[in-house]
Order: sequence, then structure tokens, then C-alpha cells
Amino acid sequence: MKSNLMKKTLGLLALGLVATGAQANWDFHDRGYGGRAYQQSRHFSEQIDARQERQMARIRAGVEQGRLTRAEFRMLKHEQREIRAMEHHFGADGLIDAREFRRLEHALDVASSNIRAEKHDRQ
Repeated sequence: MKSNLMKKTLGLLALGLVATGAQANWDFHDRGYGGRAYQQSRHFSEQIDARQERQMARIRAGVEQGRLTRAEFRMLKHEQREIRAMEHHFGADGLIDAREFRRLEHALDVASSNIRAEKHDRQ
């Protein structure tokens, strides 16, 4: 008898939580920002990831061509890790907003300039 009462109580409690969540319009992806902000954030993240992949390809090519020393390679790779960490930090709340995207873009611009400088410094 206690078991049935406990099951009914837990079932009603669960139903109440689901109904409350639906009424409050809880949505994991929205997080109160709306669907458009989530889509924009995902687009920002994809752009950053693609750009970092291109930069890593440039770094690897520099090593293969002998244009980067081991120390230069480590420094440029460390810079890429810092940008990735910044991206993860900005995305910790589930979204990357336009301001954060601009900061990441600036960091990638600086990294791109550093890659070019190190590949062409005759070392």
C-alpha cells in the first residue's frame, strides 16, 4: 500500500514539474535569449572554429616547409590554445554574443599576423 502511494505521489510531483517547466517556457537552447540569439551564437562559433582550423593548417605547413622553428611552432600553437580557451570561456553561458565574437576575431587577427611574421622572418 505504501509503495503505491509513493509511486502516485512521485508521479504527480513529476507531472507538476513538467507542467511548471512548460508553463515557464523552459528551453535548454533558448536560455531566455530567444532562438535567434542561439542560432547567431552557433554561427559565430562555427566561424571561429573554421578560422582556427585554417590557421592551424598554416602553422603545420610552415613546419613542414621548414619556415617555422620548433620554438616558433610552440609559441603559435600556445596562442591557438589561448584563443580556444577564450572561446570556451565566452561560450560557458551557452552563447557567444557579438561583443565576444569581435574579441575572438581580434585575437584571431593578431594570431594570423603572428603566423605570417614567423613564417617570413628568415629563421
